[in-house]
Amino acid sequence: MNIGQKIKQLRQENDLTQEELAEQLGVNFQAVSRWENSTTYPDITMLPIIASMFNVTVDYLLDMDSYKIKEEIDKIIEQVDLLFNEGKTKEREVILENALKKYPNNWNIKYRLMGVYFTISFTYIEYQEEYEQKTIKLANNILEKCLDDSIRYLAMQQLILIYTGRKELDKAKAIVEKLPNMIVTRDWFWPDVVTGVERIKATQQIFSNLVELFYSKLITTYGRAEVGKRDMQLLKYKEFLDIVFENGDYGFNHCRISDIYMRCAKDQAQIMNKEKTLDYIKKSYFHIREFVIMYINKEILKNTSFLVDRLEDDPTKWAFNSDINEHYKEFLNDLKIEIFDFAREDEEFQQIVEKLQIQLHNTESLTI
Repeated sequence: MNIGQKIKQLRQENDLTQEELAEQLGVNFQAVSRWENSTTYPDITMLPIIASMFNVTVDYLLDMDSYKIKEEIDKIIEQVDLLFNEGKTKEREVILENALKKYPNNWNIKYRLMGVYFTISFTYIEYQEEYEQKTIKLANNILEKCLDDSIRYLAMQQLILIYTGRKELDKAKAIVEKLPNMIVTRDWFWPDVVTGVERIKATQQIFSNLVELFYSKLITTYGRAEVGKRDMQLLKYKEFLDIVFENGDYGFNHCRISDIYMRCAKDQAQIMNKEKTLDYIKKSYFHIREFVIMYINKEILKNTSFLVDRLEDDPTKWAFNSDINEHYKEFLNDLKIEIFDFAREDEEFQQIVEKLQIQLHNTESLTI
């Protein structure tokens, strides 16, 4: 892309006419037109002014060292992705913000930074409002100007989650209406356009995704059931999971199962059914412990269940906050809520608390 095309692209991205750009640069609009048609080129003294106006570098305008620039951006993305696997959110934020200053029009950098802002907004309550606004601003910029559909859909997803969390449902609905329906997706049709092992893996990925979808929607509806019987609805997730993972190779889903059992425990605690409450707490603890152990070991998990036996689970990609110990801390915080007071003095309850404290200490020593 030559300099004239670059200027035209930047002008259009910033919603400027040739006349408006000419006025800001102190030249006539015919000069801008000639630049964009590659009839003439800007005077060299104009380049820093144009670059500053559009927040780009002179090298960008001249398209110099494009391979070197791509190589540098690729290294930044690789570094950020490694930090993501380590759950280092704040470190990713610093690197990406610095990268965006240098490459302000790179969409890969922007969408990753948007993801970091979104993660911080729901991980750190004290920063929620600030980082929701940052996410919204960056996501809207992507929707307005980015042509990459995969990045646009990620921006839409995060806006929907923020707006629904804020109860701004009209804004969320306006975005949802622009999305395709559930079965008009890449994942759904991919098995139909590939063959062999790739076809099997694509089909199995659908089964795996259905498990996640079932979990996410079940926890939005089980509360309609009568208190004391909500556990029966929640346990449908485990039944569904066992259809897909019949050999118990749950991998990441141990985290989801733990959450389901804790919700069951809270349901039974409300009717003071001590036996079932303690049983669910023990099961919840077992699965969160399995989850943490697998994450710390960081070994690739090979599925053996028929519907997913061509898929692997990579624990290095499970982290979505900066501290794996948060899972144990959240578990302990759950056990401190008032509805468990009736069982707090029970020996089994105290043993679970003690085990959690030991596990928390052990994982902290491993991650220091």
